[in-house]
Amino acid sequence: MWYPGHMAKASKLIERLRKNIDLVVELLDARAPAATRSYSRNPIKAKKSVIVMTKSDLALDDGVILWKEFFEKLNEQVFLFNKYTQREKVIEFITKFVQRNGFVIVVGVPNVGKSTFINKLKGTKSAQVGAIPGITKGIQWFSVADKFKVLDTPGLLLPDLWSTDLGAKLLLVGSLTVDMVPPKVIERAFEIYSKAMKIENANLEEYLEQYALEKKMIIKGGQPDKKRAMVNLFNSIAQGKMGKFTFEFPQEVDEYQSDYLSTTRS
Repeated sequence: MWYPGHMAKASKLIERLRKNIDLVVELLDARAPAATRSYSRNPIKAKKSVIVMTKSDLALDDGVILWKEFFEKLNEQVFLFNKYTQREKVIEFITKFVQRNGFVIVVGVPNVGKSTFINKLKGTKSAQVGAIPGITKGIQWFSVADKFKVLDTPGLLLPDLWSTDLGAKLLLVGSLTVDMVPPKVIERAFEIYSKAMKIENANLEEYLEQYALEKKMIIKGGQPDKKRAMVNLFNSIAQGKMGKFTFEFPQEVDEYQSDYLSTTRS
C-alpha cells in the first residue's frame, strides 16, 4: 500500500540532518490528527518539535478545539493552520521556538498540506540559501524573513498501517487513495463517512450507484460507473467538497493509539 523506498529515503535524509535540525514542525490533518501522526517518530526523536494542525477550516470547530486541548495537555505546542492563515502568524509562531537563523524541517504524511504550508512560509520575500558548511550537499534551504531557515523539500513520514481504522481515516483525508487499500478499508471509510453525514442504513454499493447517476458517470449500456464514482467520492471528501468533518475525536483514541501521540514515543 505504501512506498517503502520513499519512506526509507525520507528517514535517511532526516537522520543525516538530525544534528543540524533545531526544530521539527509536525503537520497533522485537523480532521484526523491521531491517524496522521501514527508513524514511527524515531527519525525526529529527542528533537524540539511543534504541531501544526492543517486544514483546520475543513474540520468541525468543536473537533479542532478538542484536539488542540488534547495535545496541549500533553505539553505540545499547537498552531491551527489553513490556506487562509496569514503568513505573519505562522512566522510569529515558529519564531517562538527557534533561534535566529535556526534550521527548521517540516514533516508529515502525504497530502497533509505540506506544500501549502511551505508556500505560505516562502511567500514572496523568502530567499534561497546557498551552500552551508557542514550541511549535507544537495539540500536546499530557504530563509524566512531572515529569522529561520526551512528545508525546501518537506520531510516525508509514512504511518505504520496497523489497523483498518487507520487506513480508512487516511483514505478519508487523502493520504491514501482507493487504489492503495483493500476493500475492507474502503468499506470502513464509508462507514465513518456515513456516520459523520448521518446517513442511515448506508450501503456502499447503493450509494455509489446513486452518486454515479447524480454525477452522470455512466459507462456503456447506461450503467453507473461505480468505480469512477468511488474515486470521485473519496477525492471530494478529502478535498473538503462534501463539507466539514472530524473523523476521530480524542475520546475515541485508545491506549495503543495514544502511544503514537506522545512526543516521548520511540
